[in-house]
Amino acid sequence: MDAALVTLALGSLVFAATLLGLWHRATQGRARTVSDTRIVSIDGVALGGRATLLQFSTEVCAPCKSTARVLDDLAARTEDVAHVDLDVTHRPELASRYRVLQTPTTLILDADGAVRARIGGAVRRDVVVAELDRVLALERVLAA
Repeated sequence: MDAALVTLALGSLVFAATLLGLWHRATQGRARTVSDTRIVSIDGVALGGRATLLQFSTEVCAPCKSTARVLDDLAARTEDVAHVDLDVTHRPELASRYRVLQTPTTLILDADGAVRARIGGAVRRDVVVAELDRVLALERVLAA
């Protein structure tokens, strides 16, 4: 192989890896509206009166700790909103039931326990606030 071909191959590889990295970064921490709004029912878990921030984590997950702090703070500041942190290390059946492929994964549930949004990866406070506001506004519209 000549040097030009090797340089072209390495440049292509770097370009493809860069694109993949940018795509991965752009999709992490983003909220996705869920079309499957099935009701979440987990034994021994009390849901919030108006909404629930349901976090799936593991013992060794570093981003899970920062996500828990953000969600704890938002739940404490918002009336009738609960934060529930479930460790899928000890309950792997929950990971398969709710299709958790990475930790942390956060589900935002409405008052009925229906999944309204899903966030994969470490959460950003502004994204959770926007989705929580959307869920709480939907609750007010449905109650009227």
